[in-house]
Amino acid sequence: MSDAPSSGPKRLGDLLGLIMAKYGYAQSAGRVELERAWAEVVEPRIRDRTRLGPIRRGVLEVAVDSGSLLADLEGFHKHEILQQLQQKMGSAAIKGLKFRRL
Repeated sequence: MSDAPSSGPKRLGDLLGLIMAKYGYAQSAGRVELERAWAEVVEPRIRDRTRLGPIRRGVLEVAVDSGSLLADLEGFHKHEILQQLQQKMGSAAIKGLKFRRL
């Protein structure tokens, strides 16, 4: 099999996908979707006191502004928030949540 590029025409959708991947548009669009889903899933009192971090190996890191809120989220809300995010984003997008102090 040759690694040489084909000389035939490319489909527009394929080219747009390559451009979006190269310049990070897909990641930023996904981030906006994630932030929107987070705002819909959690109460305003939680949303205003958290910051979404990176997703590493399917686990979304969420920074929390206080130890008491962190304990509350870990102990009472983690499973429900994860289920709701998975419903909105797809279960493959987020496999877990990890809360940490800011």
